[in-house]
Amino acid sequence: MMIEQHSFPFQFNSQACRSCGGRCCRGLGGYVWISLTELKDMATAKGIDTALFAQQYVRQIQGRLSLRERLINGEHFCCFFDSILCSCTIYANRPEQCRSFPFWEKFKQNYKELLQECPGITVRD
Repeated sequence: MMIEQHSFPFQFNSQACRSCGGRCCRGLGGYVWISLTELKDMATAKGIDTALFAQQYVRQIQGRLSLRERLINGEHFCCFFDSILCSCTIYANRPEQCRSFPFWEKFKQNYKELLQECPGITVRD
């Protein structure tokens, strides 16, 4: 399915996610920011007490909440990325930051990095 947002100079083919190996969920590391509401929703979906969920899967960075990462063979993975199946284990309840990818403000004007990372991106004419 081809997705477009009129203010972005590219479009996104979500079918590419099936074969890319989860490049947006792994790499050099970074932050997956979440809200308290998202934290609670993810905990409920996993059937885990909110406090225990936060302790196991969330870290606080400069007063904000972010999902933890796992370091495997020098590569950072989101804590909910299944590196064997190359898929998200909380896909239906993933945070807004993940839902809105690749349509992030940082890629609106400078999408060259995105072209390298995501095989689903094509530049519009």
